[in-house]
Amino acid sequence: MNLVLTVAAVVVGLPGAAAALHLGLLATASVFYRSPRPTGAIAPVRFIVLIPAYNEEKVIGDTLRAVTSDMRDRDQLVVVADRCTDATAAIARAAGAQVLERGEHEEPGRAAARQAGVEYAAGLDWDAMVMIDADSIIEPGFFDECERAMAGGAEALQARSEAALGQGLLEQAALASFALQGVLMPRGRGRLGLLVRLRGTGMVISRRILSEFEFRARASEDLWYSLDLCLAGIRPVHVEKARLRSLNVASWEAGAEQRVRYETGRMSAAQEFAGPLLRKHDAASLEAAWFLLTPPYAVAVFSVVVAGLLSLAAGATVLAWTALAFFAMLAAVLVIALIEAGAGVRTWLGLVIAPFYVPWKAFIQVRAFMKLRRKSEVFGATPR
Repeated sequence: MNLVLTVAAVVVGLPGAAAALHLGLLATASVFYRSPRPTGAIAPVRFIVLIPAYNEEKVIGDTLRAVTSDMRDRDQLVVVADRCTDATAAIARAAGAQVLERGEHEEPGRAAARQAGVEYAAGLDWDAMVMIDADSIIEPGFFDECERAMAGGAEALQARSEAALGQGLLEQAALASFALQGVLMPRGRGRLGLLVRLRGTGMVISRRILSEFEFRARASEDLWYSLDLCLAGIRPVHVEKARLRSLNVASWEAGAEQRVRYETGRMSAAQEFAGPLLRKHDAASLEAAWFLLTPPYAVAVFSVVVAGLLSLAAGATVLAWTALAFFAMLAAVLVIALIEAGAGVRTWLGLVIAPFYVPWKAFIQVRAFMKLRRKSEVFGATPR
């Protein structure tokens, strides 16, 4: 047995094994998830819908139509036209929204746009804010389901967030990714009473919380906000029946830029929050730290596959079988996620790109790490 290759296999495989155990736990819990039923009368909630938008004239019209058709008389709609140079603001006004226009010299970034919207809304009458991205389409009954969830006492909610149905291979990969991130993981965390991560679009936050916490990260501001709430002992709730779907980029180049932004935000959050979360010593904080310190799904697959190949080359049979077991666990997690998301045949068939997609995501991690070192860089909007 080659000792050097064996040690290398262990080092390479440990991150993937840790992620497999984490996702396996959440997948098992997600199977037993049931939506909580409110007890007693449901008090009316006045929602204000906030849509941050940067040059979204191509997509925001459909988003606004879905929102306005589901809003009740007591709800309001605000669009933050964030340094736009297109017709976003005009389209929003034509749809009946109040529009806050931010100029080109104002602070860039999604966190700044969200926070500007919160500050603008401070002069209006509402109980809770619903944040929806400009490329997201809510399903009918969205606001009523959120209202029912708040009747149970929750002050922060996250709707079931999925990718829009598409035709291309990258869009099918996005559906699989959203099945993990927007369906399986929040269901599992909800069942275990852990921190349900707010995902930007489809998050609902009470006025009290918004007055106490700010959006402040240059990337993944929703993740940072979630972790701030976690450290404060606030647990957002997953709302299974309030659903929305978001457009996904159709090109690999744009998809890479989008995912680099996500992973840079996750890495920066790990630097900021891992220590405080571990020192808090409660289950939700420990699970949140576990999530931050382990790689995303595709990189975990890459980790255990490479570890298995190194084990075979080293002649370490037991280690190779262990790597295979973790690979099987990760495969089972994805199957459960796709079943819970009701994935169609195209999505299942789209898994044929996995041999390319997995190393592609590993390269994304490298790019994100390099971006992390440039702390002053601000990420732009997803190209349309």
